[in-house]
Amino acid sequence: MSRNTSSEYDKRFLLIRTDRIGDTILTLPAVTALRKQYPEAFIAFLAQPYTIPLIEQYAGIDLLLDYQPAGRHKGWQGIRQLSHELQEHNFDVALLLYPRAELAFALFSAKIPVRISTGFRWYSFLMTERIFEHRKDCKKHEAEYNLSLLKSLLPNQIPPPEYDFKEWIAEPWWAGFQQELNAAKYVILHPGSGASAPNLNLEQYRLITRLLLENTDWTVLLTGVYGEENLVEKIAANFPEKRVKSIVGRFSLAEIFSVIRNASLLITSSTGPLHLANAAGTPLLGFFCPAKPHTPKRWGPYDQQEWVVTPKLEWPEICELKYCPHGGCLQQLSEQRITEVLCEHRLKNIQKKIKPTT
Repeated sequence: MSRNTSSEYDKRFLLIRTDRIGDTILTLPAVTALRKQYPEAFIAFLAQPYTIPLIEQYAGIDLLLDYQPAGRHKGWQGIRQLSHELQEHNFDVALLLYPRAELAFALFSAKIPVRISTGFRWYSFLMTERIFEHRKDCKKHEAEYNLSLLKSLLPNQIPPPEYDFKEWIAEPWWAGFQQELNAAKYVILHPGSGASAPNLNLEQYRLITRLLLENTDWTVLLTGVYGEENLVEKIAANFPEKRVKSIVGRFSLAEIFSVIRNASLLITSSTGPLHLANAAGTPLLGFFCPAKPHTPKRWGPYDQQEWVVTPKLEWPEICELKYCPHGGCLQQLSEQRITEVLCEHRLKNIQKKIKPTT
């Protein structure tokens, strides 16, 4: 049944995304699309607790709900608890953007009238509307796949992904952080990837660090999560401490997003910080495997695809990450190519846009 009247859905929406940071960021344009179509609607977002401080900075969300699968929502008793919690909010529409059986059962048990998700799961019968798209085909961007779930809620063409973060306001810690930097501008180098996608190696990241020191007066900030300290220390070794600084584990997720928002450039592979930078409009340079499922067509920075670097290889259609015949495709990127794309293209492009101070 077509649902084209705004009055019918100027009610209560629930969006659900309960996995990692990057995936959650790529879901947020759905909030913006709903808010533009239904300005008076009540929009809630269910997410993992560790991503909530980031989602709090997004415009258009009226209520944030936390999902604790290892806590009060653990097991089927926990799913019943989640169902009761959702039922109290009287949602009219639920969009399950990260399909999981337990969440589908919670929505069904909560008796939410309209439940939308993929049609390719054994539990999809619990949904009232099913979207039949195989994301593994990588025919479009992940953010566009997420927006596809809104098809029945939007009377016109599905819009391209658009972000709407709240205006950034400097917090007290920001002034002290700026004083630590030895330059007015800084670049973020994020070398970790969580082993979820092909990545550059240590020597390639050290090459990038050296090129940044030689071609800019920026401070180089090395970021990462707990457990990546050793990698960051090896990258920073023998570089001047005043110019190359590790901030691994120093800032909260909300704070690191502020650091990303104000960076002159972010360099990384297929990671959550890449999507944070793209969402904030921060210039970036990303390194990607060209094959499925890692292809930048699906996982690259949506608004900055021209700044994605991939190795020029004869590739099969599907990437076998653990059995890569090249021992890691990004290792095939030569020093010459990395130097050219960073120094002759990306840095020059950014510097052209920087107005000289008077």
